Formats: sequence, structure tokens, C-alpha cells
Amino acid sequence: MLVETVPAGGGNIGIMFLRQRGDDPFISTPERTAQIGEVASRIASFISEARSTLDIAIYDFRLRDEAAAIISESLRERAKSKVVIRIIYDATTEPDGDVMPATSPAHLEADKKAPGTDTFVRSFADIAQIKSVTGYRVLMHSKYLIRDGDTDEAAVFLGSANYTNDSWGLQENNLLQLRSRPLAAYFSKNFTNLFTSGRIAERPAVRDVDVLRVADVPVTVAFAPEQSPAIIKEIVGAITAARRRLLVASVVLSSGPILAALSEAIDRGMSCAGIYDGPQMDQVRRQWQAAHLGADKINTWDTERSREKRVSPPKEGQRKCL
Repeated sequence: MLVETVPAGGGNIGIMFLRQRGDDPFISTPERTAQIGEVASRIASFISEARSTLDIAIYDFRLRDEAAAIISESLRERAKSKVVIRIIYDATTEPDGDVMPATSPAHLEADKKAPGTDTFVRSFADIAQIKSVTGYRVLMHSKYLIRDGDTDEAAVFLGSANYTNDSWGLQENNLLQLRSRPLAAYFSKNFTNLFTSGRIAERPAVRDVDVLRVADVPVTVAFAPEQSPAIIKEIVGAITAARRRLLVASVVLSSGPILAALSEAIDRGMSCAGIYDGPQMDQVRRQWQAAHLGADKINTWDTERSREKRVSPPKEGQRKCL
């Protein structure tokens, strides 16, 4: 088994970590192929337990080869068993249509995704209700599945990973499965709002994050952009409350309040370490400069980068340490 799994909450919580397998995105390796197949099988197993409904919210959904066959077969098998399947996905498209990129995914810009999601998702139009989601300068970036959300057997499958071969074999990602009807209710509400309107809310709500327990484990849940102010407040509060050690793993760090809180934590002597995606964060910095915005952000970010500690210089496309 290549996918590391950590159980918690009496088996009601399962945490999985994916590793990058191989350095060259255009040269497949046995380990990468095996990991992609393992992830596909685990998600297919989650799907196979659906008895009445299955809601899927995916930003990037474009599988190929064995992974596509495994997921497609599991969805079609559930549809034959009268499970109601709904899928929402981000409506962002590329001008060249469904053409595979000629460059490595590591060199794609941070605010773009490779084409193909619309074509792959629409291949399920005969078995699922499908809705593309739009928004002004925002993305439907969620990645979650809700199984039998209105029953005592409800479960949610989520994480940082998109549903693509690259995400399952080339990127550091995580997946999380939680069995909880109360938690599923929060995700179901978010899904239904997006599916009904086809639009992302343009104004944040004045509402705190929600807290519940999954098998006696406290869980905080919130959805962006609706609860964005509350999410930032929660993260800043967690940073401020740190007393001994602070570890941060984030693809990008672009929030002014969060950057400021991290800078303050370092200034007060907190033991801090972190990782971020180098090419994507470099793109964010270029966007700040091009828009003549975020001078304070750029200064704070550059200050934090000057404090980096590296064992060796990272290769292009690899994660960098804060």
C-alpha cells in the first residue's frame, strides 16, 4: 500500500496522504501508476456504499486510463442501483478547449487549470444531474463527495486533491473521510445552494465557523467565500494562540492578516516551519506587482522568505520551505 492512512475517531475518521511519485511528469513510474490506482479504488469503494444519494463537488475532474475506468464503473454501477447522482464543477474553461497542455503541470500558472473537466463530467450526463458553477473572479474550488447525506449512514469524502491523475500521482495531497450525519448536513447545504443557483455567493455572510463533534472529536467546518472573514479570523486565532511550535503547509499564502500573524509569531520567537508551492507562490507575487496592489503583502512575504532554511536548493516546481 503506497497511500499512508491514519485512522481516528473510532474508525469514523480516515486520513490519507498522497506523495509525489517520480520527478518527471511525462515519464510514468510503476509507483505512480500503483498509487493512482489505489486512490481510484478507495474512492470507488466510498462510492459503492451509497444507497440513496451521491453528491459530488469537484473543481478539476478529468481522469484517464485505469483511474477513469475505475471511477466511471463505480458511478455507473450505483446509477443502475437507483442512486441519485449530482455533480457540480467549476465552469472555468481554457480557450484551446480540451487540449492537453504541452508543458509540465509544475509550470502552469496558479490561477489556471488544464482543460478537460467539462468533457469528462459531461460523459456522465446519462446517469447524473450536472451543473457547472460560475462566479465573478472566483472558483468553485471544492473537492468533496457526500454519500447518503440525509441518513444515519451519511459520510463525506474530501481533501486537497482534485480528481485527476496528476493530482493523485504527482502532487503532495491529502484525503479525508468522515462518517457523520451532522457534518454531512453542512456539506449538503453548501452543495444544494451551488447546485440550485449555479453561482458562487458574491458577498460574504456575517457568520462564524461552525463547530461539531465527530465521534467525540471536535471538528470545525466553514465554506469560502461565504464564511471567508470567519475563516481568516479562525486561522489568525490559531496562529496567535500557538505557544511552542507552529507548522504551516499551504499551496499559497496570500491573505494579509494571515501573513501578518505569521510574521508576528516569528518575531516573538515562535518555532516556525512551513512549506509552500514555489511556482504558484511566485505567480501570486507577480500578480500583486502587476496590479500595483499588496505592497505590504509583498514586503511581508519577502521578509519571511529571507528567513528560509533549506537543506539544499529546491528544483523548479518543487515545494519550498518557509
